[in-house]
Amino acid sequence: MADKPKQTKIVLLTGYLGAGKTTLLNHILSNDRGVRAAVLVNDIGEINVDASLIAKGGLSQVDGELIPMTNGCLCCTLSDDLARQLAQIADSGDFDYIIIEASGICEPIPIAYTISQFCDESKYGSAAPLDLDNIVAVVDCARMWDEFHGGRDLLADNIDEDDIEALLIQQLEFCTTVVLNKCDTVTREQIDELKGIVRSLQKEAVIVEAEQGNVDLDQILDTNRFDFNQAYGSAAWLDAMEHPEEHDDPEVLEYGIETFVYDRRRPFDIDRFADYVRTWPKEIIRAKGQLWSAQDPDMCYMFEQAGQQSMLSEQGKFIASAPDDIRARLIAENPEVMDDWDETCGDRETKICFIGQHMDKQALVAGLDACLVDWQH
Repeated sequence: MADKPKQTKIVLLTGYLGAGKTTLLNHILSNDRGVRAAVLVNDIGEINVDASLIAKGGLSQVDGELIPMTNGCLCCTLSDDLARQLAQIADSGDFDYIIIEASGICEPIPIAYTISQFCDESKYGSAAPLDLDNIVAVVDCARMWDEFHGGRDLLADNIDEDDIEALLIQQLEFCTTVVLNKCDTVTREQIDELKGIVRSLQKEAVIVEAEQGNVDLDQILDTNRFDFNQAYGSAAWLDAMEHPEEHDDPEVLEYGIETFVYDRRRPFDIDRFADYVRTWPKEIIRAKGQLWSAQDPDMCYMFEQAGQQSMLSEQGKFIASAPDDIRARLIAENPEVMDDWDETCGDRETKICFIGQHMDKQALVAGLDACLVDWQH
């Protein structure tokens, strides 16, 4: 039997601006293992600076090349640009690795999804040319501590105040390795608490401590950690929704971080709820789940809050709202729906996971309950 063709492995580096992605990248590139690495870099407004830093930091010491993606955000152009560039690098046979340094303002899921589709062995058989090996979220410890403890002094001028914490949460929720960088800028106690915060958001990723991006390369390269479905399901809020009785992590509870699921079979008055969201406790780190609105009772909404940002989006109509024949067909196709079916409401319900630190759970529940209204079919 022929050996499986050697794949070019991919490492995706995420993290907000200034977290230390480029420093970590330079550390990888200056390795003494003879790793041949190609690099894709995309940072809006930072591309020339980062390209210069990378070029000085080790590319001349390895047989690699730098391919700046200068035509806009990686998230927006990845379908054509990224696939083409990945294919060219893989086909050349010159590289062991492709390191992608994503923009600090990019969400990781769409990037990872496109790469995963391109690497999908179901399309190529065993000859898939690429393998997404690791998604590394790089975190500036001092900045993360500041963000999660009410400070705003370390905010970059080109990132809105409302954006940075939300991006950090999204990057932590979808990764396989977390590098807590610049550990020398915080205390041991702060590092331990930051680990608790990370674990409250991300239940499976390996957490690595680092100073100046100095990380054991075994934690970055050849890890075989990434699986799209596993990474997608590793967000702690999703695990709490599916297993609400099993999410009490001692590492998290030690620092007053709590996760609970708010579940009601009555709809929210959406205006009342929106007013409450604007004033609810700052101790809430993350909230996400489905929402039932009295103003639009047939539509299932997804509510999402990270830091100071919140968003409501349509997810499709509740099955209970469908005509009898369509509802019967949908239930036959998705019998698990009946596991949580209510005789009056059907599958209509509000079910939101909350993650927070030192939350007054009783007051939060009371505030949410005050937004509920009675509903009759």
